[in-house]
Amino acid sequence: MIRRLLGGLLAVILSISLPAVSYGAARVYSTEVENRIGTGDVRITLEEYELDALGREIPYQDGKRVVPGQRISKIVKIVNRAETAWIRAGVEYADAEGMTDDHLELEPGWVRRGAYFYWMQPVQRGEEICLFRNIRIPSEWDESRSEQSFSLTVTAQAIQADNFQPDFQGEDPWFGVPIEACGHGESEGSGEPGNQEFAIVFENGSEGFVRTGEDFFGNFSQLMPGDEVTDSVEIGNRYGRNIGIYFRTEIPDQEEKAMELLEKVELTIRNGGKEIYRGALGAEGLRDGVCLAENLAKGETVDLSYELRMPRELNNAWALREAGVRWIFRAEYDLPSGSSGGGSGDPGDSHETQLEREPGEIQVPAYIPEPVRQMVEGVLPKLGDVSRPGFWLVSLGCGIVLLLCACAVRKEKRKESGDGRDGKTS
Repeated sequence: MIRRLLGGLLAVILSISLPAVSYGAARVYSTEVENRIGTGDVRITLEEYELDALGREIPYQDGKRVVPGQRISKIVKIVNRAETAWIRAGVEYADAEGMTDDHLELEPGWVRRGAYFYWMQPVQRGEEICLFRNIRIPSEWDESRSEQSFSLTVTAQAIQADNFQPDFQGEDPWFGVPIEACGHGESEGSGEPGNQEFAIVFENGSEGFVRTGEDFFGNFSQLMPGDEVTDSVEIGNRYGRNIGIYFRTEIPDQEEKAMELLEKVELTIRNGGKEIYRGALGAEGLRDGVCLAENLAKGETVDLSYELRMPRELNNAWALREAGVRWIFRAEYDLPSGSSGGGSGDPGDSHETQLEREPGEIQVPAYIPEPVRQMVEGVLPKLGDVSRPGFWLVSLGCGIVLLLCACAVRKEKRKESGDGRDGKTS
């Protein structure tokens, strides 16, 4: 009877303890970065002024009466309201027989090629350039033109300076590029490119990822057709276990124009010299996830470089678009045998689901009955090696069973000896 009870007790102990050493689990942590990407704009305004009696610039007033040979104050300025651009201007004369470009007092910096005047330098955002300041009425006009009107029409055009270089030696410095009308509103722009450094580092199991930088595209200004921009982010591990780091994207809900932009922008990702992705920024392949680093050891880092390319053929219809995409980084590591995984979760989970251990702390799987847990924690030595609590529990349980078995055997032997002596005296 005693042997059967002890055998049952041993089976119960093994059924409680052995699962703690029979499998491992994985812990998963993640962090995300919201990235914004936008297209630039080419936009200029043409403004006309004249000088008043005190020499101050005031808006130009049409309808003036002039006489042959008169010098008229007419100041024509072109202001760049968006991205850096090349600018040209044309002047047309209506009912002004005998008037030519020679009657315009051009400002230095312009060159005449074909039907246009070209400014020889790129014009920055907010910069203004002056085409001319005065017009001379032809002196050969006589009384025959009395009470007749004439007009000058000035047009200005701009083309992006990025990825475009005019040839001012030819008659068509802009190579016949078609000029489209501006069909959008005011451009606020994104300012100058930044110089932030970005990093994603896995610190430890209780804190998870530590992130440097809020927008990995923040160093880019608004992109123009043909732009190719590059940047990098450092991926690292400061945790005591080897980890794997994975990457995927998630596309938040946004306007259809934004979704179209994500399909046009090409993204290339490299881990060191190895290309791990090339395709559209909004492609399904990125949403499935890619591995950035396997078995990354403590203190080890890798440089993740990425390049964004805006197709050169995009026209004015793509100006001033903005889209967002989330970059989600995931770290995984396997728990050693004897650990109980609570499944994946955020680093803010309760202590029961966090499997981090301080040196000397005894950890026993949560499904061990409380009396047994207290007994184990009170008996086991605090040696600092707590990676196999299940093993120690099994060993302790087996030891108790063997001790009970030995005591039971000795008791039975004593009883048998006593029964024998009783038989002799009967």
